[in-house]
Amino acid sequence: MEVVNPLRRAALGAALASVATVGMAHTWPAKPIRMIVGFPPGGGADIVARALGAELGKSLGQNIVVDNRGGANGVIGTAELARAAPDGYTVMLTISSHVTNALLYPRAPYDARKDFAPVSLVATSPFVLVVNPQLPVNSVADLIALAKAQPGKINYGSPGNGSTQHLFHALMNLTAGIEMTHVAYKGGAPMANDLVAGHVQVGFTTPLFSQAFLQQGKLKALAVTSSKPIPQLPNVPPIGDTLQGFEAEVWYGVIAPAGTPRAVIDKLAAEIARIARSSAVREKLAAQAAEPVGSTPEQFAGVMDAELKKWSAVIRQTGIRAD
Repeated sequence: MEVVNPLRRAALGAALASVATVGMAHTWPAKPIRMIVGFPPGGGADIVARALGAELGKSLGQNIVVDNRGGANGVIGTAELARAAPDGYTVMLTISSHVTNALLYPRAPYDARKDFAPVSLVATSPFVLVVNPQLPVNSVADLIALAKAQPGKINYGSPGNGSTQHLFHALMNLTAGIEMTHVAYKGGAPMANDLVAGHVQVGFTTPLFSQAFLQQGKLKALAVTSSKPIPQLPNVPPIGDTLQGFEAEVWYGVIAPAGTPRAVIDKLAAEIARIARSSAVREKLAAQAAEPVGSTPEQFAGVMDAELKKWSAVIRQTGIRAD
């Protein structure tokens, strides 16, 4: 009876696993793919998922079924993904709160990095720093000067504690060395209504929301959070022009359960990167003021790691807690 060397056995096992993985990539997908979205239908993440899914389904020859699992700022949908089989048939269109949730919800039933495999960064989208016209400022520099002259007397609104807008404001306060008072609302709509009415003076809004109010003179745009101006508001400068190093955008990306075969991840990433930059999807992203990216899994992992480092510092220094 031949005794197989343990090292040889391990090498043989690895080779067989590699062959099986490559073989799976050739046959995958053999059935529809579920794409979880951790937010209700009609929102930005849902729109991006459906635009991407429609084209991805054509490319892969299988339907992409969007499954909205809203709640707890995406935590419910992400927990659903963590429980899914790592077979390439369940993925998730997630947003930047995926990494900040890991900091704000320490008891979430998953690890935001270890339990998931990054696939591709799909797109990024900025916010607009707006003020009620009654506030006597016309630039970021004006707002900083007024906030320093009246510490704590200027109110800014957000859709809730730990929300993206709350974090953006906290970053601005830290970067500028100012103190503005946070007013947390239960959702974006009541916050926006009070901003227009003047009950709060400052807020971050999406370009789509702000455009109509800017045209009507009900809000005033001071800056965008991206590193460069955006087509929708070409005359509005980046905050970083005044506050060096300030850049904060919402991103959309696709993740899969940890353990999903690498060959499947690579195939999916390549298709997503190509489709994200296609004219069909680019048009739909532009309607959401989103810029297509498309990346490798490693590039997306780098973005998430950098975001974790950045926002953990902000949350630690400000003591932000989720609702």
